[in-house]
Amino acid sequence: MKYILILLWFVLSQSFVNAQKGKLKLKPPGANTYSKSELAQEKKNHNCIHKSRISFSKISKQYPYNLASQIQLVSFTDRNLPMLGDSVDYSKLKEVKVLTLKQIDSLTNILYNVGFGGLILKTEEMSCYNPRNAILFLNASGKEFAFIELCFECEDFRASSENIKFGDKCDQKYSMLKKLFKNAGIVHGTED
Repeated sequence: MKYILILLWFVLSQSFVNAQKGKLKLKPPGANTYSKSELAQEKKNHNCIHKSRISFSKISKQYPYNLASQIQLVSFTDRNLPMLGDSVDYSKLKEVKVLTLKQIDSLTNILYNVGFGGLILKTEEMSCYNPRNAILFLNASGKEFAFIELCFECEDFRASSENIKFGDKCDQKYSMLKKLFKNAGIVHGTED
């Protein structure tokens, strides 16, 4: 079993190294000594870059966009998205803004086309999770069926389904999302 794991690690590390074209080389498990230049490159790789553009028409065929007739940005004061049974409790929402097609295109562009600039060795986990905002997906009947809950303070999220893609959590992604919320008119949870 040990030899299979070593062989698997070797094959995967070679594909990562080849994909990075000499930028940052993956070290074997236990060999956590990286040069200053490798660590600097890894830190730089945490910055968001615009990756190849996945079109909105392609994204709109994926869950939850394929079932959504409307997408809303909301804010709330509870510690989590307020629910009443299996539905969002709109009476406890502070702000609700319906996105235009242009804003939906911006949202999907941030989630699907913005990511890490290269190989990432580690990511930091935050523990403060205190969300104040969410993205709601509503069906043709006006019922929300999916959501992405956001905490801009600690830069973390929770999705109602593992089928909802958020993409890489690169360093500037939450700032981009916060700007989208602000531009749509959501104030609560987006002010520093």
